[in-house]
Amino acid sequence: MMLIARLYDDEGQARAAAKALVEVGYSSDDVAVMEGPKASNPFAEAAPAESASAESVSHAVRVGSMLGNHADFYMSRLTAGRTLVVATPPFIASRMVEVILDEHNPLPDSHVPAPPPFVPISEQATPLSNMLGLPVLANGTMSEAFGFGTKQDGLSHFSRWFKPLASDFTFSSLVGWKIKSSGDTPLSSLLNLPVKSDRLEGKSSSFGMPLLAKSGTPLSSMLGLRVLSKRDHYLYS
Repeated sequence: MMLIARLYDDEGQARAAAKALVEVGYSSDDVAVMEGPKASNPFAEAAPAESASAESVSHAVRVGSMLGNHADFYMSRLTAGRTLVVATPPFIASRMVEVILDEHNPLPDSHVPAPPPFVPISEQATPLSNMLGLPVLANGTMSEAFGFGTKQDGLSHFSRWFKPLASDFTFSSLVGWKIKSSGDTPLSSLLNLPVKSDRLEGKSSSFGMPLLAKSGTPLSSMLGLRVLSKRDHYLYS
């Protein structure tokens, strides 16, 4: 058996659609009509409460059993002034029932949304979240959940608690050192170290090695290494 239901904004059209199904051979047990809530009429004669309640409850249970898993969908749309027609025909006759119900101008929100297409886990971007039913994108942030602001005009929250992370802090200022020095050699001046030495003044050698070499390549000359090979003459041709 299949479920086919339609919502109508006119009770006459809904009952005409249900009557058309019965006329083509469907049993009244396979077709049900349920009206939406109506505004109370203070001038209408009240019906016996017990009989009206028992009949309405019985009818609602029958309609609910026919709707099955789609009961919440249709009950949320069965507002005042609307009428619901439910049919449970065999699968082979489902198309004919749909044609008959659609001929009586049902509302466009009568159709249950199609389920989302199946996507294998290997092709899902967030398989764990999808399996647990967790939203992928949250409206807020963890900082907002704990009452922390996400933007700050001045120092960050952590910088307010720990001053060295502030932009105007230096460790030199913490120990009393100046950040900038007027001298070119502040460390040597601080330790009283001479910048220039007169130790080699007037000397031409140090540890037996000449300070100034007449050759442009003193180390190669001392080790007897050739600077240019005869095979490199093409570089200068």
